[in-house]
Amino acid sequence: MIIGFAALIGVLYLMKIRSYDMYEKEPLLTLLAVAIFGGITAIAISLFLYDFVEVRHNFLDAVFKIGLIEEASKLLALMFVYLFIRKDFNEIVDGIIYITAISLGFAVIENVFYALKDDQAILTIVMRSLTAVIGHIAFSGYMGAAFIIHVKIHRNYSGLLLALALSALAHGLYDGVLFHERLNFLFIFVFIVLVMGQLWMLKILLGFSAFREELTDASFTETGETVSLHCPHCALSEKPKAVQFWNIRAAICDFCGHLLVHNQNIKHLTAYFRPVLNARSFTKQLTRKNRSEFLDSNQKILFDAKSMTLCAKPAELGTWLAGTNIADRERILGLPLVGFILKHLGMRYLMPLRV
Repeated sequence: MIIGFAALIGVLYLMKIRSYDMYEKEPLLTLLAVAIFGGITAIAISLFLYDFVEVRHNFLDAVFKIGLIEEASKLLALMFVYLFIRKDFNEIVDGIIYITAISLGFAVIENVFYALKDDQAILTIVMRSLTAVIGHIAFSGYMGAAFIIHVKIHRNYSGLLLALALSALAHGLYDGVLFHERLNFLFIFVFIVLVMGQLWMLKILLGFSAFREELTDASFTETGETVSLHCPHCALSEKPKAVQFWNIRAAICDFCGHLLVHNQNIKHLTAYFRPVLNARSFTKQLTRKNRSEFLDSNQKILFDAKSMTLCAKPAELGTWLAGTNIADRERILGLPLVGFILKHLGMRYLMPLRV
């Protein structure tokens, strides 16, 4: 029962992880196999390494022993399972997705070990699933990013070493604030920062994906419905045809052929085509405007503040989104400290590539 409960939670997390892989989802069975066999491999390697190291529950050992051993074990496990998943390992975000699956398998097995030693086994699994499992997932993404660049783009040994150091540090910070009573109050802050950092890394890599579809006149398909939506461009259409792409619902003006994207669907549009950008903040900035304005220098992309509608020809909107996505990537890599770290993780080899 304990193993089954821990495994069920692991599968639910795995499905959630897969949902972040927007453009080319990995086969669920492959991810499950990687989580199981990669997790077992990482656990076995870490147990072997622990035989040669004496570990104390203090901050320094958390970083330089526990963090380094367990994160190195996950990286070695990724190198091993890569031999069997080369065909599926084909998109720039796959490094994060697969090492996350390994980390998840590692954490689930670890949960079972802890639960079997505890009188309140189910409670232990639940509590650790809310903290330790998410933590393990959040530690290792840097290594996945550096590794796929190494095997698919450019030899990236220095990036792998930096990624291992960052993952070990993240792991050590997590354990360290728990081991040190005076630092316990920092746990929630450290936990949130680590998780948000990992999600941000994933979004940055999504910005480089070659599997993202380009927005063209043929991207959206008609749903057979009409919507009550005013066209800001020609001011004629009041019942345009509803269309949809991915989870983006929009409309096409019958008179001028402009795509009309309303309110919350602007957020979905941005999330898909400009993943590096914070879609929620961008949408809020637009909705706060008290006047209509063009978002591009060519005056092709119109946002109408009154109707909260983004209006443009589909192909022109696609060109603008592609260009601004490149600008988003360059802006992030140009940041003083963060950009330096990202470049030396290997992202300097991605510009101007899309993989």
